Amino acid sequence: MLISDEGPGGARILRGPALPPWIRGITGETLVELLELAVARSSEQVALVMRDGDAVERWTYRELSEKTGRVAGTLERLGIGPGVRVVTWARNDPWLVAAYFAIWQLGAVVVPLDLRMTPDVAARIGRAAGASMLLADASVSVEEAESLEVPVVRVTREALDPAGSGDAVPSRAPGGPPDRGAGVKVTPDMLAEILFTSGTTSDPKGVMITHGQMIHNARIITLTAGGLRRERALALIPLSHAYGQMVPLFYGLISGSMAIYLAAMTPARLIDALQHDQVTAITVVPQFLELIMARIEGEARRRGSLDRLRRGRSLALRLHLPIAVRRRMFRDVLLGIGARHLETLSCGGARLPEELQLAWESMGVRVVQGYGATECAAIAGHTRQNRRPGTVGPPFADVEITIAPDGELLARGPNMTDGYWNRPRETAEMLAGGWVHTGDAATVDRHGEVVILGRTRDRIALPNGLKVYPEDVEDALLEGNTIRAAVVLEGAPGQLAAVIVPADHGTTDASIDAAVQGANGALAPHQRVRRWRRWPDADFPRTHTFKVRRAQVAGWYLGEVRRTGEAGGAARDRESG
Repeated sequence: MLISDEGPGGARILRGPALPPWIRGITGETLVELLELAVARSSEQVALVMRDGDAVERWTYRELSEKTGRVAGTLERLGIGPGVRVVTWARNDPWLVAAYFAIWQLGAVVVPLDLRMTPDVAARIGRAAGASMLLADASVSVEEAESLEVPVVRVTREALDPAGSGDAVPSRAPGGPPDRGAGVKVTPDMLAEILFTSGTTSDPKGVMITHGQMIHNARIITLTAGGLRRERALALIPLSHAYGQMVPLFYGLISGSMAIYLAAMTPARLIDALQHDQVTAITVVPQFLELIMARIEGEARRRGSLDRLRRGRSLALRLHLPIAVRRRMFRDVLLGIGARHLETLSCGGARLPEELQLAWESMGVRVVQGYGATECAAIAGHTRQNRRPGTVGPPFADVEITIAPDGELLARGPNMTDGYWNRPRETAEMLAGGWVHTGDAATVDRHGEVVILGRTRDRIALPNGLKVYPEDVEDALLEGNTIRAAVVLEGAPGQLAAVIVPADHGTTDASIDAAVQGANGALAPHQRVRRWRRWPDADFPRTHTFKVRRAQVAGWYLGEVRRTGEAGGAARDRESG
């Protein structure tokens, strides 16, 4: 890693290693070439699996390519061509993958929506993108689909490939000129996708990502795996999210792996897929790891073996046992969740608590963490060889990072966005000085690895000049088994308050208060929680990547304070020492 003192305010710049020349030859320069090269290497290997109840559909790489060509033919006849924006609103499915690559083959642009978006948000994004078509699956009602006021095509074989073997947009030799019938030469600088970071306001922002930028992300993700490792990967992140595209899909195509999609995410379906497809890797967000670990510990508690489980995990870490030995130690635990073959958890999308990573690693499952932002996807991350808990790793290949004087992490490199769709003022602010302003506060440790402190907009500046990162306090509150989730905010000037989701419905206020006091004992005086309230539902409202909607939680808390009164009156807050 190279370090120089050229950043804003004289801060040092950390540069990731140079991209090795060999990787360009296996990815190509565009997403169209990426698929073509993957098919040439792994034609008869299984590329995609769809599990819908007892029904299982499997596509080889060759079948994916053939279906993509025919879907492109269908979309071309419906008027889709270079620069046209196509909104997708559908669950993970092989036909959605084929639609994505068909859109890119035509030089058009994907605008993905998360399935949980409301119709009014979807309509605002569709208008902002100037969409010409909506691809929607059966979970989107007729009324919801029509709210976008564009032609609707369903993500089904019947709609996308009506003839079953109809006319396809011709492909070409990787790196060669397009065939006469294709009509489009896709280049690295062409826009591939617009990812809207927020649709909750009346004026949503769309991040523009080109083919070349997405290809660079695919390359650096490949390097974290140490090369081409064929995997059986369970894809639990939506394709509407950049992370859901990069790791299980693009890296899967590069490595000749198999990506497995589930129509329904239930514990039974998950365990069924783990067992029958002998899953070796899962792409997840931290909350998923928390839920499965809670399931493991809940079963151990039921059997009276929770203490033994925790002692075993602690011993494995303390003795630095090899991964293979740990897997043998915890063989029965892994079998209990169907994870006999599971080797790697690829984790991103939110902050990963160090204790949670260590809990999984102690049982012989590697946790490879990545950090990025929609504006640049991958910035820094772990590799399978280096997974230091508490950090998100060093900068990726050809990526530069620096810390601004106010503590914000800045990044630049060939995977960084060119800006926001039709938003020149916001683009100028986000790219000020030639750096992407991530909005995350961070430091760099002595190993040259990035430690994320929290969002700069969430940072609490106390009247005495001290600053608090809520996630530090929240991590302390989550120690033990009493509190499942927490949001920390400034409830009154200079005083921290917490909104708390207990571990289960039967958790008493006294137990919560004891947990808060225990956390306070491990925190600095300015970090201590003075008041707390119990959240009324089973969990906080979350985004499609399971991040807590902090503003909504804070708004509820402040509304409750106004409604019931503050300290000194008829306060309903629980005070904690």
